[in-house]
Amino acid sequence: MFKKLKIIYLIPSIFFSLLVNSEEVDINNISSISFNSLPVTEKSLTENDYIDFIKSHIFSQPEFAFALAGENEKKYLLTSAVRSRFPTISGSIINDEVLDRNVDDFTSIRKRQDDSFDAIAEIRQPIYTGGRISGEINLARIERNNSIVKKRSVLSELIVTSNEIFLTASIYYYINDHAQKLIFGILPFKEKMQNRVESGTIDPAEYAVFLTRLNKLQSTIYMIEARAKTYIARYENFFKSKFTFMGFPKVDIFFKNKLNTRNSFELDIRKNNYLASVENVKIKRSDYLPQLGLKARYTEYDINKDSTDNDIRGGLYLSMPIFNFGKGWADIQAQKAQSRAIRFEIDIEEKISSNRRNELLTIIESSNKAVIKLKDALNDTKKQRRILEERILLTGFSPVSLLDATENELSQLRLLLETEFDLLEGYYNILHHNQLLINKMKISL
Repeated sequence: MFKKLKIIYLIPSIFFSLLVNSEEVDINNISSISFNSLPVTEKSLTENDYIDFIKSHIFSQPEFAFALAGENEKKYLLTSAVRSRFPTISGSIINDEVLDRNVDDFTSIRKRQDDSFDAIAEIRQPIYTGGRISGEINLARIERNNSIVKKRSVLSELIVTSNEIFLTASIYYYINDHAQKLIFGILPFKEKMQNRVESGTIDPAEYAVFLTRLNKLQSTIYMIEARAKTYIARYENFFKSKFTFMGFPKVDIFFKNKLNTRNSFELDIRKNNYLASVENVKIKRSDYLPQLGLKARYTEYDINKDSTDNDIRGGLYLSMPIFNFGKGWADIQAQKAQSRAIRFEIDIEEKISSNRRNELLTIIESSNKAVIKLKDALNDTKKQRRILEERILLTGFSPVSLLDATENELSQLRLLLETEFDLLEGYYNILHHNQLLINKMKISL
């Protein structure tokens, strides 16, 4: 939504973008992002204070709690998969009665019984499962690793979101505060102009022009005020605290690692998904391979009759599907096809990731260059407004031009701060894209 507000100010931005598009993207000459367009007397946040503020709010967000729960789930699923290598012990009680019997040999005591109430304890130890157990362990380990990547991605995204919400609220608070001060200094001229009209000093038409321009300026300020309230409400909803203008952060830009050597979160997730698909092929193939193991069983007979009859049995068990009309082959081929498709997703994501990286670097460089020009433009506009104010006070010069200069100053201030926002947001986004933002915020996971 914040981006949409800049449409009417795009012409200067497009101009500056054209200036840099013909040049190679270079961020080495950018040392800091400080909202240095503001006077030195204005509030500002050190980078450490800003980091502490962001860190104090992101861990309580429901998105992070959800990601953490997902990681815990995968951790326990990995433990479960590893334990499947161990023997399993089960117990059962069987109570059955004879419903029908056709027995020729009555020498067996067990055959002559009309009913039984037996207790059974059984232990099974798999020996060969066609690769299922190892495949499930590898799959669980990959999914656990993926859950860690997703958790870090969510946390990094929350940092980006926190920064965006903090800055948009602060920017529009500042613009609105500046606008209110400007309009407060202009409103007295309305009464002076009216007095001049009544005394016949100026043409009523000039007063009408003044009122029209004043109404236009006030409408602009009302819109700024509304947007400030909207962003402040969003701030208070996200951070769960009353908005207080703390100033703008001063953030140092530092690229310790080459950006083109770092994978994005999405790329790492895609690679893990592919590794998981390979293990799923192995698991699916195991369904149609022999299953071999050891088992032992202890049975206590007629436990309801104080019987001492019991036996212990043990041996090998072997099972293997023989014929299923090609279903197994089709299932395996389908899993392989899915794995190949996921592999192509890696190539697609690599292309997207490269384009996104270049886009963000261009935004950083172009915004940095634009800020320099926009700062000069704002200073010139402020000087123009002050000169007009002095001229009006000393000579009675028409204040109509002052209204135009004031509105121009607000537009320049707004565009400048939004461009500085683009600079810092682009920097945080490039760090997020390359999994460096968490380190930048001094967070250990």
